Parts: sequence; C-alpha cells; structure tokens
Amino acid sequence: MLKITDKTADAKKIFNAISAKEDATPEQVNNALEAYVTAIAEDAGAQVRAEYEELKNVTDNRVLEARGIPTLTAEETKFYNEAVKTGGFDQELVWPETILERVFENLQNDHPILNIINFTPTVGRVKVIRARRKGVAVFGPLHKDLEGQLDAEFGATEFVQLALTAFFLISNDTLDLGPRWIDRFINLSLSEAVRDVWAKKVIVGTGNNEPIGLTKDLDGAVTGGVYPDKASAGTLTFAKDKIVSELGGVMKVLSKYTYKIDADDEGETKYRSVAGNVYLIVNPVNYWDIIVRVTLANLNNVYGTTMPFISLDHIIESVDVPEGKLISYVGKEYDATQSRAERVYVYKETFAMKRATLYAVDMLGNGYPTNNDAAQVYDLDFTETPVDGGSGE
Repeated sequence: MLKITDKTADAKKIFNAISAKEDATPEQVNNALEAYVTAIAEDAGAQVRAEYEELKNVTDNRVLEARGIPTLTAEETKFYNEAVKTGGFDQELVWPETILERVFENLQNDHPILNIINFTPTVGRVKVIRARRKGVAVFGPLHKDLEGQLDAEFGATEFVQLALTAFFLISNDTLDLGPRWIDRFINLSLSEAVRDVWAKKVIVGTGNNEPIGLTKDLDGAVTGGVYPDKASAGTLTFAKDKIVSELGGVMKVLSKYTYKIDADDEGETKYRSVAGNVYLIVNPVNYWDIIVRVTLANLNNVYGTTMPFISLDHIIESVDVPEGKLISYVGKEYDATQSRAERVYVYKETFAMKRATLYAVDMLGNGYPTNNDAAQVYDLDFTETPVDGGSGE
C-alpha cells in the first residue's frame, strides 16, 4: 500500500473538491489533477526507490514477494523491458492482463470497505439472472404420482458498466530501475488513484453514471438517475444500559430481507443468518465515540470491551460516512465489478513535462447493493455522558 504524505492527502482533497464543483473550469480541474497525480508519483517514486535500495541485492523471490514485489511472468518482463528501451509505454502495445489484475487484487486487500464487498473482474456489460423457486418437494411411496412440482420464476437485470479513468505519472528515472520496480510503481500509483473513489461510491454513490451506494434507497423514486437517501432506521446511543437491545435490534433488522428477481418484482420476504457477518461503518470521529462507550477497566485497571454481537474489528472507519450517521451492513451483500484496462494511453490534455509522462487507464465498472435490506442507516446520539471505565469483575 502506498504511504502517502500530507502533500498528497491535501492535493487529493483539493482535486475532489474542485472536480465536484459544477462551475469548475477545465483549467481548474486539470491543474488540480496535475497537482494530485504529481504528488502520488512523488510518493510512489520515493517509496519504490527506498525499497529498491533496501532490496536490490535480494535474490530470494519469497522475500521479495512478502514485501509486495511479485515475480513477473515472461510476458510482463518483456513488456516492461520494451518500455525501458522506448522510454515509456507505446500506446499500440497491449498490456498483459496480469499487470492490472494485481492492481485489482490490491484494491481489495488495501481498503477495509473493498474487502467486505463482492468485487469481481468482468466485461463491458453484465446481466444478472435471479430465480425464485416455486413449488415444494414431497416425500411419498415409490412410484407414487408426482405431487411435488418444482418450478422457478426467473428475472434478469442488465448492468451497463461505467467508465472509470485513472491516471499515473511515470518519470524516466523510475524506468531505469527495471521491470520489477516499474511494476511496483504502477501498482502503487494506480491502486492509490482508484481505491478511494471506489470506496466512496460504495458508500454514497448516487447511481447517476456512478455506482449505487449503501446509503441509497433502491425502492425510492429515482430523479435524474439519482437514487434517494435511505430513511433513518432509528437512533443508536451505545449507552451501557441500552447497547444490548440496540445492537440486538440492528442484527434482527438485517436478518430479514426482500428478495427480488428484477425491478418489476414485488419481492419475497426471506431470512438469513447474519451472526459474525455484520459490519458497522462510521465516520472516524464517531468510531472513537463508540470505542469510548464500549471500553471499561476491571479492578486491576486492565482495559477490555463490552461490545455485544459484533466484534470491534467489524467497525469500519470511512470518511465518506457523514458524522452522526452509522451504516449497518451485511458482509458481501454489495456487488461491484471492474473490467481490465480497455486502453492505456498517453494523456495529452495536460502535463507539458520534460522528465515525466502522464498515462490514462480506461477501465469499466459498476456497483450496487444486492438487495435494499443489505444495509440500514442509523442516526447516532452521543449527547448522553458516557459511563466511565468503572470497575468490573
């Protein structure tokens, strides 16, 4: 995972803010993009060069792979050697699929949000087929006339993949490090560029030319392609005398859902076991509000937690969740897809630089909750003074 500096973090915030403004000019967006991509490249370059100096004499592939430096295939090595010879990536060359597959794998491993959804590679257009079984199986004497009729209703939903363009800037001195380290640089740069936008859209995506987030109501009225926000499912306080009933209620609500085979289906009520598979997604500020309320000390001043039903490592911090809100979510009940790169090409809209070249990577992707009950949104109320760590037996 790329270790970003404050400069990159600030550049990302500025770019996100400017690109979200409806009245932003192309020049403003390009300038913000240039600053952000340059910062990523500087961080990735510094990290790769430090790793190179530390590991350049290591020949044991197991050691290198443990540090995130994979063994390249013959096709990948040939591809990168050509890039070194030509001083960059010829846009006529076809990139080996395995290079960008590693980026895809690292996306899931590097971000807790992307690790708890179904994130799969795909092609440009996806058709999801769902079925509802009708009828039952019947026990009876051998050769008895068939009494149980098994049948099914089928529905299909077609999801058009959306364009996702990522950028990476590669300098000439990075190319000099050789194939394995070029690959490391590209992996770090692209993962950083793509990871956060995916994590954000999984939470708050509107559905309008972007994924549908967990905070959106799939059954609500869609206006201009935008899905409405879910109504609050209630208020959580995590107070000592309420936490059991509150979290028990969260688990109970998620245990029941409506299964639909397509958009026109009225749905069928179903039940699922959610024990050990519920995640609470909150703003980082509220994460600590919760931790304070579930932490106590025993008579020996040894601290422990009193979190019922849901383990602490299932509380996920996300800067995209509004402060004062909490998302309860059933793990793997969100489907996201991303294709391999459709094109990798020199981006000439901006960047007149002598020692670096900006490349754009066009991919396709989309995402949506598997059902409208995959997640619920709660209000948080911490106005009640938390009980001190107190004594326990």
